[in-house]
Amino acid sequence: MKFRIFSIVSICIFGFLGLCLIQSALLIWSSDRTRFHMNRMNLAHQSYEAHLKLSSHTYQLFKQYGDALLIGDRDRGTGEAALSALIREDIRTIRGIIASEIELVGEEEHEELQLLADIERQIAGLIEQFEMKSIAKNAGEAAPLWTDLSRILDGEIDQDFYGMMQAALEEELEEVEETRQKMNRELQRERTLGILLAITALITALLITVAYWRGIHMRLVSLMAGVARMRRGVLTQPILARGQDEIGRIGGLLDEMASDILLQRTALQNRNIDLEEAVKNRTEELERLLEEARTAEVNRRRLLSDVSHELKTPLTIIQGESEVALRGETSEEEYREALRRSRDTAAHTAALIDDLLLISRTEEGQLRLKLETTDIVGFFKDSVAMSSSDAVVRIGPSSGVVEVDRLRLRQSILALLSNARFHGGVEITASLEELPAFYRISVADNGPGLPETEREQVFQRFFRGSNASKDYVEGSGLGLPIVRTIAEAHGGAAGVESTEGEGSVFYITIPKTNGLRAVS
Repeated sequence: MKFRIFSIVSICIFGFLGLCLIQSALLIWSSDRTRFHMNRMNLAHQSYEAHLKLSSHTYQLFKQYGDALLIGDRDRGTGEAALSALIREDIRTIRGIIASEIELVGEEEHEELQLLADIERQIAGLIEQFEMKSIAKNAGEAAPLWTDLSRILDGEIDQDFYGMMQAALEEELEEVEETRQKMNRELQRERTLGILLAITALITALLITVAYWRGIHMRLVSLMAGVARMRRGVLTQPILARGQDEIGRIGGLLDEMASDILLQRTALQNRNIDLEEAVKNRTEELERLLEEARTAEVNRRRLLSDVSHELKTPLTIIQGESEVALRGETSEEEYREALRRSRDTAAHTAALIDDLLLISRTEEGQLRLKLETTDIVGFFKDSVAMSSSDAVVRIGPSSGVVEVDRLRLRQSILALLSNARFHGGVEITASLEELPAFYRISVADNGPGLPETEREQVFQRFFRGSNASKDYVEGSGLGLPIVRTIAEAHGGAAGVESTEGEGSVFYITIPKTNGLRAVS
């Protein structure tokens, strides 16, 4: 990953640091140059003043010598010795100043040192000439004294010596002026350089500000706006802070994070939808089970009521016949008739109890079928022949072998024929059809048919439809429920197809393969 912003910031920092170092170096150099020029000017001023003192002391010495030659040496050379000492001190001072200048500026001050040596030799020569003239005066040689003194004063002192002194003074003044001009030029150059550095710093700061504003600030604003949108939950709008630098990388990572969060949110939403659907299905299943439980409870109560009602009638008959037989006033034939009716009623009650036990065992999953290999065609013919109804028989297949409980299946066929005889029409048709996986046994009649609301209720226990024969009292209301129970125990099903006013078709299906299962 390229750290462009870090590089830019580093360049800016080092750039400003470089400008600061240049400014500091310029300030130090300017201070040093100013101090250099000030020292040189001070030395030039000191040299100028020392040359003035030397000139003054030399003039006084020469005047002292002249007075001594003209009017006599009244202090016996004391003044001349003192002035000579001052002159030597001035020369030493000037020589020291020149040495300082040489140390400050280099070899270019050797000319001043040479000029000082010339002045020193000129002074020494003049002093020697004055002393010689003083000796000659003391010897009485006065005639040529005035001529030589005039020559010394006019020629060697006024022209040569003072010319050299004037040249030395002018040179010091020129040096002062030259130093001042150099200092002014350097100050001007430093001022120009400072202005250029200030302009450079200003332009650099302006460029950095513009670059920061466009390359960093605005993109940071976009980045923060994108983060704020993400905080509000808006994950589909990308962050407009792309690029190859750190901000662009952060923007890309945030976009990738938003995409991942969006995918996770979508997955969670889909999962929530699936969970809601599962909860809904589970709720519907629980409601269905609750409804079945309620229905089972209602059926249980109705079963108790129906069983009580169904058992009450035969028990009442048995009790009544027994009371009639116990009166003692009946004949043997009446006794026999009462016992016969009691026997038939007891048999009916036993059959009712057997049917109830069959249904109860089926609901508890305890029904056990005795399966036998059976020719379904022959078995169907024999079962229909055992019925007392005049049913028309229709058989589709020529043969077929199944595994069935012969007793229970015959009971189902006879129950269907009995239901058609008592509740259907006079025309009854018993059919056996072969389907791809089942054999279908059906009983059709031309009776009044069933309303749509009763087509499923006919398989409920003790239910009697609106088309039941009013004079039929032997039925228990358990025939069709037993038919469905036996069919389902064989792995098949039971159902009805009916059109109101046209008749009904009750059927059961028996699988070709063994589909035995417990029925609950």
